[in-house]
Amino acid sequence: MPRLSPRVVATVPATLDTPTSKIDMIITNLGLNGAYLQALSPIPCKDLRTDTSVLLQYSLIGVGFEHRANIIRYDNLGCALDFPKLDFATKGKLWEYMADKFGDLKECPYCGTGYSAIPATCPKCGWNLDFNPAGYFHYYERNCTMSKLHERLTGLDIAQLQQVANYIDVDIAKVAGGEEIQEFVGTGSAMLQVFADIRKVAPTDLTVLILGESGTGKELTAQAIHERSSRKDKPFVAINCAASPDSLLEAELFGYEKGAFTGAHISKKGKFEIADSGTIFLDEIGDMPSNLQAKLLRFLQDRIVERIGTVKGKKVNVRLIAATNRALDVAIAEGKFRSDLYYRLDEFTISLPPVRDRGEDVLILAKYFLNKFSREAGLTKTFTKDATDAIRDYAWPGNVREIINKVRRAVVMASGKNVTRMDLVLLEGAKRTNGSKDTQL
Repeated sequence: MPRLSPRVVATVPATLDTPTSKIDMIITNLGLNGAYLQALSPIPCKDLRTDTSVLLQYSLIGVGFEHRANIIRYDNLGCALDFPKLDFATKGKLWEYMADKFGDLKECPYCGTGYSAIPATCPKCGWNLDFNPAGYFHYYERNCTMSKLHERLTGLDIAQLQQVANYIDVDIAKVAGGEEIQEFVGTGSAMLQVFADIRKVAPTDLTVLILGESGTGKELTAQAIHERSSRKDKPFVAINCAASPDSLLEAELFGYEKGAFTGAHISKKGKFEIADSGTIFLDEIGDMPSNLQAKLLRFLQDRIVERIGTVKGKKVNVRLIAATNRALDVAIAEGKFRSDLYYRLDEFTISLPPVRDRGEDVLILAKYFLNKFSREAGLTKTFTKDATDAIRDYAWPGNVREIINKVRRAVVMASGKNVTRMDLVLLEGAKRTNGSKDTQL
């Protein structure tokens, strides 16, 4: 099996600082993840122990190195070391030294296959052996890390792999410029499906309709889609269709020309023009008035924006994501929402589960926010058993937004380190049903 850390032959003086003594040695074999050191004279075995952490000091190409290493095997003639926590910059300097040595190789430094002339790629192990390009070290580090990651993931089942993907989305590929994804904490099956849907639709240009109760994270879902799309470096523009009077919403969305109405002293771009090349998010689309529904439908058909006060339109390239907490099928039946607009919006639907249907995720969310708000206040807080029982039992009608508010308040109100049920102020009447409490994870 090819080793992930190529080694080069060296003759580098070094000092090994052990817990009992300092030993002068020679590095005879050096790699990014370890080295072999030869003793200048026989070493008493009491000075070396397997798994002992030592300090290694040496110099290469005029640069002094000093870092921790672990002894993985030894005898009185020398020892093999592992470099467990070498930082990226130090590895880069080591690589500069090693790259100069690769020119004299007669075998692949990864798998040991001998060659009269080193090929550009080793036919046996597949590693690129052209060490000259400046980007080779980054190529090596990326492929080495991917190999280690694949090795760790091989033994996981599907549910565990979904949890890994969830962790990557939440803690690494963070939404909204690297901010914490508050409403997206969770590992239950309901939220894992949401994460899978986001990953699936984000690279496309499909119009997305997000359904969910108030406080479930609809705008954050839209941001997550935008941040994972090819438009991520372009504008993300959000507008709440229920927050503006009918007369102002059209002007907000489509813009207006100077003199189009009383008070229009200058021309102004609407949200669709501002979002050109990016993404527009229409929240509470179910509350959009009928006349604007017709204008939005025309826009979705030809992607042309007509400002108020002009008949000349402008073509824009914008992705539309819409959301609502209303049952649109009911609104259509009541004549309050256009069925043809619904079918235009419904190219891809993501349904956000309410907190009461997220099983044990409700406790994960509550603990997450308890730790977050405690850190911000410079405190250490923990839930008592009666608090965790109450969190599981409560229906959370306000969803994640309510969890945030109640936990933030409890951090302030709780005396001492323990947060109790009383601190959370959870109403007895608002309990989850057995069906929602037992949601499958």
